[in-house]
Amino acid sequence: MIKRTLITLVAGLCFLSACSPAGPELPKQISKTGLDAAGPYFSKDNMGNTVLCWTEQDGQDSLFRLKYAVYDSDHKTFGEPVTVPASAGSSNSAESMGKILFKKDGTVVAIFGKRFPQEKNPFAGAICYSLSADAGKSWSAAQFLHSDTSHAYGRSFFDVDVLKDGELAAVWLDGRYGKSIKGSALFFARTTKGKGFGSDTCLEKGTCECCRTDLLTDQQGNLHLAYRNISYPSVFSDKQVRDMVYKVSTDQGKTFSAPKGISNDNWEITGCPHSGPSLAVTKRGVQALWFTAGGGPGLYYTSAPDGNGIFQKRSLISAEGRHPQMIALDDDKIAMVFEESTAAEPAHEMKMDHTKGGMKMSHAPAASAGIVMKIRAAGPNEKSISLTDGKTADHHAVLARQGNGILVAWVREEHAHAKVYYTLVNDFNN
Repeated sequence: MIKRTLITLVAGLCFLSACSPAGPELPKQISKTGLDAAGPYFSKDNMGNTVLCWTEQDGQDSLFRLKYAVYDSDHKTFGEPVTVPASAGSSNSAESMGKILFKKDGTVVAIFGKRFPQEKNPFAGAICYSLSADAGKSWSAAQFLHSDTSHAYGRSFFDVDVLKDGELAAVWLDGRYGKSIKGSALFFARTTKGKGFGSDTCLEKGTCECCRTDLLTDQQGNLHLAYRNISYPSVFSDKQVRDMVYKVSTDQGKTFSAPKGISNDNWEITGCPHSGPSLAVTKRGVQALWFTAGGGPGLYYTSAPDGNGIFQKRSLISAEGRHPQMIALDDDKIAMVFEESTAAEPAHEMKMDHTKGGMKMSHAPAASAGIVMKIRAAGPNEKSISLTDGKTADHHAVLARQGNGILVAWVREEHAHAKVYYTLVNDFNN
């Protein structure tokens, strides 16, 4: 009798579990076991399907290549990965991940970085792209995203988005003015119908060299841009301050507004924190999320509710958080993901410079960290969900809306290899 009761109880619990899908599903690995992978990134194809891309090492020649897969909502898994041949030898920087995007006409555009290993500057490299007009069956040869093709300096930390007209816009950090300015220059380019990227335009000089940029098109077609800038406030006696700034274009990138500070953090640092900003646009205006150590290290959030680029006073999201990503939800809420360190490796020196490699900073990556997702509505109210347990080194999470849930992907360091995992968070409002 007791045994029968236990069986009935277990069956009942299993039934309830099957009928209650709230919360994150068990994480799944999408990259190959035994090979290193990095840089997950979400986008949508021209049919509205969620696409996940990442950079993965090849077991035959050890080169990294960009791959992508389309999500199957019926089976709750990704389809067979497609490899971009022209991306062989691409870089695997976590903050400058390769990206797959789709034009409105279905053209697949793969964008990735490549190093120039023979140059004296160890960070010299290019940003390249390859096109496919047949859903990834065949690809064009790699082409430079930028008009200047010198091998002597670096270009990286790019972002791309789909414009209202169905073409693509891209921004990146470029070292071509490295001998005459401090830091990098911010450049912009866009595709044209039936072609790749055209001529580029310099938007700003004197930006931080190695923080991810963020480019976002809203429903009205406005193009929002955030990046870390270098300034020299007089109160700091000519010392560098590296804080986030914001620009907007209302004509699909033909012109941009002057930069406006997102927050006066006054982070005095002469190195690169390798942690870029994230933007989202809701009915409440432009939302911004970023890492800084100015005024106390951590992830901070603010918004510009009036559409004029005037951001409110920041609020702390997580003192332990790093590498944030954020999206807008349909009900005027926002979702954000990031890692929270649970243990850190000893600090070591990191050097970064587009010309002579002379910049350095103390950098302490997490030896173990957990992925956290927060759902935030108007005001300070928010829901926090731990997606991993923090026992492994999980980092650089990204997210995308998928039906009534949210897909999250991240990098996991374990067993001497880096892998890409993902999960679907169901009914996140419950």
